[in-house]
Amino acid sequence: MEKKPTVSVIMPAYNVAPYIEGSVKSVLAQTYADWELLIIDDRGKDNSYEIACRLAETDSRIRVLQNEKNSGVSKTRNYGIREARGKYIALLDSDDQWRPEKLEKQLAMMEKGDAQIGYTSYAMVSEKGEKVHNDYLVPETTDFKKMLLCNVIGCSTVMLDAKIAKAHPFDETYYHEDYVLWLELMRDGCKAVGCKEVLVDYCVRGDSRSAQKFSSAKKRWLIYRKHLKLPFFKSVYYMMRYAISGLKKYA
Repeated sequence: MEKKPTVSVIMPAYNVAPYIEGSVKSVLAQTYADWELLIIDDRGKDNSYEIACRLAETDSRIRVLQNEKNSGVSKTRNYGIREARGKYIALLDSDDQWRPEKLEKQLAMMEKGDAQIGYTSYAMVSEKGEKVHNDYLVPETTDFKKMLLCNVIGCSTVMLDAKIAKAHPFDETYYHEDYVLWLELMRDGCKAVGCKEVLVDYCVRGDSRSAQKFSSAKKRWLIYRKHLKLPFFKSVYYMMRYAISGLKKYA
């Protein structure tokens, strides 16, 4: 019987030809080697799929999947998670990169803390890898109430218990699908632990979804009011805290 990997790395890919090789190589460089990497191509218009297939030929731990049609990041991640065989799910966007000890240190931290969610601090860099903001340093723990005030979890830093991840797919109706999932998991009692060490390089791209600040704020409001059904004035309070934390983050 084929041995299953401990960690399944889920990497959606959509028009990321300039970045995906660097992201994949950051997985290959991990000091913890018991992983599989699932690259899920979302039918973009560049040659990301061909690059992914070429990289898969160099290492049997890499598997390349492809959506039947362009489906968006939530469906793409959910597809990868369904196909994952590992005990843990680690998320990595195809324009971000991990530091070499990311998996090793995070896995040890999660098992020691008996946690279902792990996250780490991260650097914010340009497409050329140059530092563009101060490092984002995370707290050692967070929970549902704290996350309403400030989302401290960067998607490419996350590791999840695979059983939890498979039982709670990303909600495909929301723009901040990752934030919605973190809130749902913590509201249901999942424990989250953070590593204060910077273990991820997050690429700040001008065309990225996170760069669209006004639209992002509108979608956050919908999460508070429509998904969580928070009272109006409480939603206003959390929106103010969201704006303040955003100013601090990108100062």
